[in-house]
Amino acid sequence: MKTLAGTVVFLLAFPIYFEAMPSLIDEDISGGGSSGLTGTLLVSFEEFETTSSESVTLGDGENYDTFFVFESIETGLSIGFVELQISCFDNDDPGPGFTDTVDGESDLSDLEGIEDQTADGACSGGGGGGFTIRWDVTENYTGADYTEDEMSESEIREIWSDNGKGRGTWAATITATIEAAPVAGGFIDDDEEYEISWTAVYFDLAIEAQ
Repeated sequence: MKTLAGTVVFLLAFPIYFEAMPSLIDEDISGGGSSGLTGTLLVSFEEFETTSSESVTLGDGENYDTFFVFESIETGLSIGFVELQISCFDNDDPGPGFTDTVDGESDLSDLEGIEDQTADGACSGGGGGGFTIRWDVTENYTGADYTEDEMSESEIREIWSDNGKGRGTWAATITATIEAAPVAGGFIDDDEEYEISWTAVYFDLAIEAQ
């Protein structure tokens, strides 16, 4: 009877012991339970990029609506930033006061938590004309690796999450202003070509113990 009683106690305790083992193992591996890794941590970012480009020729006062659809990315990745670049080159500018320009205004009504912006720029004859608008979907994102020793892994992942923002249709309207100087035989130009480029940079976050 004593032997049987001892066997019963062991059988009852044996499942409980092994049921507790996974949680103990997980805590040892993570280095801090639910908070994940702690101590001195190396935080790094592996970046990916999606772009969309087009061109349009506009006359004075004409506008054009441009769209960039970015609906989903792989689970676990976050959007760092989205950038709209408008480029133009006024290669027949006769001089000061006759440089073509472009204005831009975004329409982000399809997106939550991201503010609209406006911008403008001259189509300088020397190149580099136009403007760039950038939206930081993940606040303060630069993509630069760094070392952290005051925050836990879970806290780091929280600050480098886009919280699901930025999925949907990004839209903007650009408007051309053409400064055509009157010369003998007509005008120098009455339109301008604009290059439009949307870029989304998203990333995978890696955290390692030092």
